[in-house]
Amino acid sequence: MRPISAARRPTTLAATALLGAIGAGVSWSQAPAPSPAPPAEPPPVAAAPAAPATPAVPAPPAPPPGPDRGIRNKVAAGDLLSAESILEEHRVEKGEDSAWVNGLGWLARGALLLGDLDKAARYAAQTRSRCADAVARGAKLEEDHPLEIALGAAIEVEAQLVERKAGARKAAEQLRKELSGLSGPVALRSRIQKRINILTLAGTPAPALVAEDFLGDPPPSLAALRGKPIVLFLFAEWCGDCKAQQRALAAAWKRRAGDGTALIALTRYYDEEAKRSAEKDRVAVVWKTSYPDVGAVPIVISTASMERYGGSSTPSFVFIDRAGIVRGYAPTRLTEAELDARLQALAR
Repeated sequence: MRPISAARRPTTLAATALLGAIGAGVSWSQAPAPSPAPPAEPPPVAAAPAAPATPAVPAPPAPPPGPDRGIRNKVAAGDLLSAESILEEHRVEKGEDSAWVNGLGWLARGALLLGDLDKAARYAAQTRSRCADAVARGAKLEEDHPLEIALGAAIEVEAQLVERKAGARKAAEQLRKELSGLSGPVALRSRIQKRINILTLAGTPAPALVAEDFLGDPPPSLAALRGKPIVLFLFAEWCGDCKAQQRALAAAWKRRAGDGTALIALTRYYDEEAKRSAEKDRVAVVWKTSYPDVGAVPIVISTASMERYGGSSTPSFVFIDRAGIVRGYAPTRLTEAELDARLQALAR
């Protein structure tokens, strides 16, 4: 959760050329002449055998579903034992692959959510151990998304257990240590920073936005907006939850227009550098078509800022008061009523 730089997407619009077959006929006018004898008809020409049709290349099969969906559903129903059984069956059928490790991470989260702290600690430790083994064998977190998710889950669960026993400060210290030893992926670093922000960001000065790129006019700095309430909306152009948030966001924000509340959208590039021009075009199109009621607002594109603000879960909101102090951090979707209440508090 999902730092502002100038950010798993909308499709670039391209013009399609329509080609029509053109047939040309030419006729010649001339004086009538005696009709010559009709030429002998040529013998019929045997038709050439039709070329064999090229067989269609079948699409590659979709990757098999992992156990995580079933585990999440059982945890949501408060049934940790069934969730454990789902993961056990996956291991019997497919072994301890990355999907299994990811399921183990979900069990750690589920056990924590359901209050079984001993199982949460055990599953988190097992998840971390399996991730370390996979990396030692050559797996790359940047290329193995289930493994990356699993490691993030283990780190978060362990920090939450520390928070329960020793408090938020100790948990944040542990997470900062984890972060200092992790070079990537960006999504994993953002996830750990998100958890640090949940523990520590409220009540502190808002980190400056690092506008690596932007859409529209150059965005104002947070310092330049001092004296106004500010809402940062962290989104990704491909994020369905972000698009579903637009109605509530637009309605709540427009009610606060008289307070001078400023809204800044923050995202980052997710594609490789060679494809960023097309990605930027997609972001522009998505904002126009999926956030019509929000309208034109400064859009900052920044990996550094998305990471600093913990943009691993999108949508996310940061509420900054007139003095530049963060008063709320919500890495989740919010209802219109919740947004309205938070914006009213900022305006006071």
